[in-house]
Amino acid sequence: MTVTQPFLVTGEEQRRDPWRVVAGGERTGGLVTIGDARIPARTAGPAWHIHSREDEAIYVTSGVLTVEVGDQRHQAGPGSLVWLPRGVPHTFANLSDEPVWTVGVITPSGLEEMFAEIAAYLAGLTGPPDQQTIIAINAKYGVRPADGSPLI
Repeated sequence: MTVTQPFLVTGEEQRRDPWRVVAGGERTGGLVTIGDARIPARTAGPAWHIHSREDEAIYVTSGVLTVEVGDQRHQAGPGSLVWLPRGVPHTFANLSDEPVWTVGVITPSGLEEMFAEIAAYLAGLTGPPDQQTIIAINAKYGVRPADGSPLI
């Protein structure tokens, strides 16, 4: 059994737009990563991809998020929860004219380390990112590209 300590993360803590890791494995004993996102109007999300190690849930608090998972397409509005199981290709985007706010849960934790590694790589660039480098970082964490057309 993993023992964790109670904690509070306030809304004032730093956001990396559009995604912010609110609590990762270091706080949850490796059980879960919790994040939130503000996705501006008409903004693409990640390209089609597959997680081999984690399951993911997206809970929409405001706006309408378009989520494709496997062969299903969902228009997830406020109060909607979309489950993205490991091994199933998925993507999402904000196709609307209003921002979308979501809460994301990834279990088990660990993917926040991939986000940090990609952010560090991008911060050091002076030109466009090399997609093969991004794919290699993803692969270290069990995430691989999947076939599918972009939503935007």
